[in-house]
Amino acid sequence: MFSFFKRKRKPLEPTTEVTAPDTTISYDADLIDDLKEDHKTLLMHYMQVEKSARAQHFSEVRAELNHFKTLFHQHILLENVKLYVYLTHCLESNSEQYKVVKKMRTDMRHIGKAVNQFIDHYDVWPWDEGMETQFLGELEQIGSALAARIKTEEEDLYPLYDIPRETA
Repeated sequence: MFSFFKRKRKPLEPTTEVTAPDTTISYDADLIDDLKEDHKTLLMHYMQVEKSARAQHFSEVRAELNHFKTLFHQHILLENVKLYVYLTHCLESNSEQYKVVKKMRTDMRHIGKAVNQFIDHYDVWPWDEGMETQFLGELEQIGSALAARIKTEEEDLYPLYDIPRETA
């Protein structure tokens, strides 16, 4: 399961809590590690889907896809609330960093929509022969997009959250 379900709570020091302006969202020192752990979990489930598909165990594929979808939605929700909202409220709206965050958030909406459409398309049973034939090619496209996105998030987006931002 995702790491945010089993998060280790550290006692907060009252003087170190930083909240994004006009929100109740506080800086979370564990957030980036949790999001990276989510990435590992998502990739592990993706590989399980691929393994089951290559073995032509398509009923297992369908079940694992639905599990992947749940994990993916939980990850996106955490990212949207704790990362994107925090950063968009802390960064100067005319800064390059702000533009990067806004673009990545918009791009993630498109990726999320594509992943959902893919999973929903294959969330029927039984699959016909055409679906079985097309599945691996489409899965590989989704996998490539997710791998590229994960790399970009971890290299370009997550470092923007690196230190608590002082509020005015």
